[in-house]
Amino acid sequence: MRFVPVPVALEERLGESGSAALVEMLNAGHRACAESAMTQCTERFDRRLVEETSKLRLELAQLRGEMQTGFAALRQEMADGRFGLLKWAFVFWVGQLVSVVGIVALLLRTLPAK
Repeated sequence: MRFVPVPVALEERLGESGSAALVEMLNAGHRACAESAMTQCTERFDRRLVEETSKLRLELAQLRGEMQTGFAALRQEMADGRFGLLKWAFVFWVGQLVSVVGIVALLLRTLPAK
């Protein structure tokens, strides 16, 4: 397999076997260079992938902490809201009880006794 055509003058000087050996040597050098470049690119990609993955994990850990803090504050706010709601409901029930007792007492006083 020839990647590089050998000039006629060089082929005449080296001979057919010499020019075939030269082409094979150039092809082997080309393959070695391509493999080296591919290895370097793969190593760089792997290193970059590890760096970016590490950054992502760190950001996710920070986000998880922020979410836990936010959810804790939300839980506290919900608990405070429930307590306030229960307090006002109790005040309403007491008010209703007092008004019902007052109305019943008023009716008992105004109705003639039999």
